[in-house]
Amino acid sequence: MIARVRPYTRRVHFGVILPNYGAHSSPDGVRRVVEAAEKLGFHSVWTTEHIVVGPDAVDPYGRVYDPLVTLGWIAGWTERLVLGTSIVILPVHNPFHVAKQVATLQELSGGRAVLGVGMGWYEREFEFMGVEFAGRGRRGDEAIRLVRALWSGEPSFEGRYWSFAGATADPLPSPLPEIWVGGSSARAIRRARELGDVWHPSRGSDPAHVRTVKEQHPELRVIPRTVPERVDAMVEAGAEGAILTFPDEAAMREFARGRALVTSRTARIRSRGSACGRPPWRSASSGAD
Repeated sequence: MIARVRPYTRRVHFGVILPNYGAHSSPDGVRRVVEAAEKLGFHSVWTTEHIVVGPDAVDPYGRVYDPLVTLGWIAGWTERLVLGTSIVILPVHNPFHVAKQVATLQELSGGRAVLGVGMGWYEREFEFMGVEFAGRGRRGDEAIRLVRALWSGEPSFEGRYWSFAGATADPLPSPLPEIWVGGSSARAIRRARELGDVWHPSRGSDPAHVRTVKEQHPELRVIPRTVPERVDAMVEAGAEGAILTFPDEAAMREFARGRALVTSRTARIRSRGSACGRPPWRSASSGAD
């Protein structure tokens, strides 16, 4: 059966969540999904993070490949796909280290990196790592500001948790990677508006919530992490695309056929967007890439 081609009235961004987590995660499994995403015309691929979990979260987060290391590996054998994290749990990390990793990924990948961040929901992970769970939002906000300061080459930074003066942290990424902010709370939305480039909600936001937020903040770009069954409702609610979890490669192919994703056209659009320092999905136009 031939999939119905879904028309959209503006350009939308479609990405794929990679199987870098789960009991059966493997290099071959990740590679197969990446190669399928590139062949089918998806815009991006995304990795998930959990570092250490208790018995209650082993399924599916007991086995997880590091998200940025995995994207660095992928960068070496892809040319077109945007490479993003969905998400890095920012408050458990030293932001200097995150800034360096992403700046390196941006340079080695030819400008294809996106840093998706969240504040974390699994308290035991923080306990295992000796990081205070309370106050993680405040630390995360400051960490985003610090990362941006390092990427911009600012010689000094004064914060509550981190400060520096006379610092150099080359390479400076060019263009500056976007920061996508996860979470569905009012504070997460404010963080996305004030400190991020895209609001990237997941299971905490349904299409009705996305519509409400877009009506309140029409300037805010919204690209949720969701499932294929919700994509049309999300786009109709105002989302500029979706980052999708597929059950298998057949579902990826069905989705791509139904939306007429075209690899060559996507590559040309991405090239033009990068040349002017703007991600390719920012501009509005008719149809989906």
